[in-house]
Amino acid sequence: MTNSSEKPYQVVCVCGAHGYPLGTATAARITMVGRALRDSGISFRLLHCGPSPVGINTRRKGIFEGIPFEYMTSVRRPRSRLLRMLMYMRALVGLTPRLIAMWPRKRSTAVYLYVMDSPLALYVGILCWVLRIPVVQEMCEWFPGDPACSPFVRWLHRSVLFRFATGVLAISDAIEERVGRKSVEIGRALLVQKLPALVDATRFPANLPRSQVALDVPEFVYCGTWGKDLVYLVTAYAIAKRSGYPCRLRIIGARAAEQLGPLLRAQAVANGLSEHDVILSGCVDQQTLEDAYRSAAALLMPLWNDDRSITRLPNKMSEYLASGRPVISCPVGDVTGFLADGVSAYLAAPENPASFAGKMISVLENPEEADRIGAAGREVCLAVLDYRQHSQGLGQFFRTCIQSGGPLQA
Repeated sequence: MTNSSEKPYQVVCVCGAHGYPLGTATAARITMVGRALRDSGISFRLLHCGPSPVGINTRRKGIFEGIPFEYMTSVRRPRSRLLRMLMYMRALVGLTPRLIAMWPRKRSTAVYLYVMDSPLALYVGILCWVLRIPVVQEMCEWFPGDPACSPFVRWLHRSVLFRFATGVLAISDAIEERVGRKSVEIGRALLVQKLPALVDATRFPANLPRSQVALDVPEFVYCGTWGKDLVYLVTAYAIAKRSGYPCRLRIIGARAAEQLGPLLRAQAVANGLSEHDVILSGCVDQQTLEDAYRSAAALLMPLWNDDRSITRLPNKMSEYLASGRPVISCPVGDVTGFLADGVSAYLAAPENPASFAGKMISVLENPEEADRIGAAGREVCLAVLDYRQHSQGLGQFFRTCIQSGGPLQA
């Protein structure tokens, strides 16, 4: 915590239309960063620039887990593209005076910019540069690694995002290294803090008897909306199901149920599965999500041999591990730095449904071993991914960014 002689530092998070406080990985990461900073003695609040893409969020302003938040627009997302564009313009109108109002406290304030792929990042960066308010840029993804990345986002990542930033939060070794190269390219040293996907592991009680949470039919659970993952998992699950063990696949995520439902059902039928084998749960509240984790036979997170998987660490990984249930993933990127196959997780060959299915079968064949691996994964989470392990370091990083006075050039 800070002592009485230190300035009362504050961090204001500006994010795009990701949704807050529930339903998205972005919301979870922002909350964990905010709680870590508050534990270190720095105040934290959120300004949300746009509507929520998930209906589970309904409040325009409030406090969530100690973090004040406010939408610069209404919360409900309109179907009309034109109306959404008008809402984003309204968000800028609401955001601008709030940023200007921070100018008198610029020596004790930083903006945590959770925008990487829209004009909002450019706008906030320029305005904060004019106001001399330090900006800490979130980098939990490296969008130019995706072949479908737009020319505008590629241009942003070429240098613009970094020219207006004082510091960067990098979620992986790969992004940390790339930000270092950007520092050389722009001719100015960027402050960089590596910050993995964080979780409050105490949300999941330790050593809860398996008999209290296990389902009658073993259930594999995936939380997410990435279509490529979902088709892959249905294929792998079908292979595992043919091994003769009763089991189900549950997919949690709004887009999976609403937009990808027909595709997934067709994939299930093509693999000889019935309508009862694959359950599409849609977007669920936090308690339901945590209950699904705790009762799962295993939690699924496939990774790919591509730049996106190498440079990121999905937020669900930390939540999965905190639950104490075994995780099935792939040895790609930073995952290999803290998880070991057969010790703290099951790691299948990437882009190999048969290998992934083999790990699912191992869970079904030896549930006691799966429990042991899940418990070991939770211990890794407590040591490496619980937000409390990062509070003081993250607080010092933001203080250093604030004390630097912001970028001297852009």
